[in-house]
Amino acid sequence: MKARILLISALFFSFGATAQSVENDDPVYVLDSVVVTQSIIGQVTPDKIGLITIATGKGTKTLLKYGSQAANGVVYVETKPFARKRVNTLLSLMSPAYDSLLHKYGNDSSFYFIVNNKPITTNNEMGLMTVDTKTFISVKILSEQELQDKYQVMDRKVGILISSREE
Repeated sequence: MKARILLISALFFSFGATAQSVENDDPVYVLDSVVVTQSIIGQVTPDKIGLITIATGKGTKTLLKYGSQAANGVVYVETKPFARKRVNTLLSLMSPAYDSLLHKYGNDSSFYFIVNNKPITTNNEMGLMTVDTKTFISVKILSEQELQDKYQVMDRKVGILISSREE
């Protein structure tokens, strides 16, 4: 009897939650690959945001992944550390030399990134954060000497020259 009451209660509350979310005109919010509420997104300060992507329309993929609420759109937000990790993973997969250097130095703080011939600085990190599997073309490793000679960068060990499609 107790089990039946729990089952009926669970079904009642889940239908109520589903009905409520379908009527809601808000998009789905995704922070660092986790579905969150709008209030959680509001707690992320602008200086911590690496990338915001908005998917609109009734695409089958988003509907399958996030349900009917995705018909109102999906707002993807990546924090800078999450986006940086995503880019490092992509570059490691695409370039064994990059992966080797990442393991050698332990992180990418010794690297000087150049995306589409534009040096990445703290003021334009977005250029690096937008590199993904859809936009990536190639990566080339520059030695410390090449980095000094071509770009006059003296404080980094390695140059990472990335070509990508700009969207």
